Amino acid sequence: MTKPNILFIFADQLRYSALGSSGNTEVISPNLDRIADQGMVFDKAFSSCPVCSPYRGQLLSGMYSHKNGVVDNEYKLKTNITTLPQALKEEGYKTGYVGKWHLGYGPYTKDKRYGFDYMAAYNCNHRYYNISYYENEKGPIPINGWAPEEETSLAINFIKEHVKNDGDKPFALLLSWGPPHHPYDEYPDKYKIYDPSKVTISPNVPEKYQDIAKEELADYYGNITAIDAQMERILRTLDELGLSEDTILCFTSDHGDHVRSHGYAKCNDKSETDNTRRASKATPFDESVHIPFIVRWPGKIAEGQRTGVFLGSVDVMPTLLGMCEVNSPDGMQGVDLSHVLLGGTGEVNDSVYLQILGEGWPHRGRWVGYWRGVRNHRWLYARWYNNEYGPYLFDVQNDPYQLNNLYYNSEYAKVKEEMEKRLVKWMEDTEDPFDTGERDDKNGMLKLGQEFTDEKWLR
Repeated sequence: MTKPNILFIFADQLRYSALGSSGNTEVISPNLDRIADQGMVFDKAFSSCPVCSPYRGQLLSGMYSHKNGVVDNEYKLKTNITTLPQALKEEGYKTGYVGKWHLGYGPYTKDKRYGFDYMAAYNCNHRYYNISYYENEKGPIPINGWAPEEETSLAINFIKEHVKNDGDKPFALLLSWGPPHHPYDEYPDKYKIYDPSKVTISPNVPEKYQDIAKEELADYYGNITAIDAQMERILRTLDELGLSEDTILCFTSDHGDHVRSHGYAKCNDKSETDNTRRASKATPFDESVHIPFIVRWPGKIAEGQRTGVFLGSVDVMPTLLGMCEVNSPDGMQGVDLSHVLLGGTGEVNDSVYLQILGEGWPHRGRWVGYWRGVRNHRWLYARWYNNEYGPYLFDVQNDPYQLNNLYYNSEYAKVKEEMEKRLVKWMEDTEDPFDTGERDDKNGMLKLGQEFTDEKWLR
């Protein structure tokens, strides 16, 4: 039997609550909702390290960030591990990556592609009308127009060329779109259809930020509708080429976006957010860590399914390999959840492990601090290395917007004790030296042998 194709598409900074398939009645996302209707939605999917590069490191390694080397933005993925594309290539897959890479700068010679045969990528740029990419070693090549539209064209061309030249082999293509990551206003005018006065904001947005939150969320939704239109092109291509039933199609995000929830924001010239809250992600709050995860495989995954099984970003690689009946390489820390998708039985986690190891960007400062957390069906528990922001204990079942920190409430002492035990067990099971490891005197980061992607960050 020929193995299935993989088309893994992820947006940047798209939170779970911002799709129709998640119950949002304001955002227009018909094509993403269509995928959800035709497959399975993981309602409890989380970014285990909610920052751009660490997520990508976890996606490609199936390992937590303290193990794979990508402890923060601009750090290298270790080369002594078997990556997702390398594991798939061993089984005959043609592999490709298109879009924002954020694991190193072009040109992308073979030694910098981590197993991808083809890359049309750039490291990190969120000026969506001013992006250049490298096509393997060739470049930089300017993108004419809105980046996600051109990136989708490159992805479609990869699929068509593969069918033409290597149609007897399966392909695995990862497509990374930049939006709805800030700046929120850089998207085609025809999708600027949301009236800020009619947008509903979360009750955890502080009153002084509510007006700007409505403006930002209106554009945030506009970006989502715009990338949804690109998904329509993908779906049409798969249908036209007769590939829909032979392709595992997955849509997700690297992490979420606060859009002023809890006072956190990216900050721009209209903002009054103070520097201690200059974060659009990287906290334990749902707006940061809770992400959409939708998978379609006609004939294999039953339509219209939803699951409450926990899925962290380290689980993606073993799950994709499991669906393709490819053996997982040694060292992976994630769980193969392919049985959940395919109607079988197997291991699942009782919770998800969350972590932040770095400053969000080299030399930014301690930013939101270094923390570890555990999330189960009822509770969110997190603590910091220096306790500068937490600790946190939230009853996510009865307090979904995480407004009432119960950590210092004596009535919840036993819950706190139980969650601390579970957190410590996660640290032990994953060999995370959060409490015991040697730290850098200057920035407080763990010394894990991490290396920068480029010498320009050395200082």
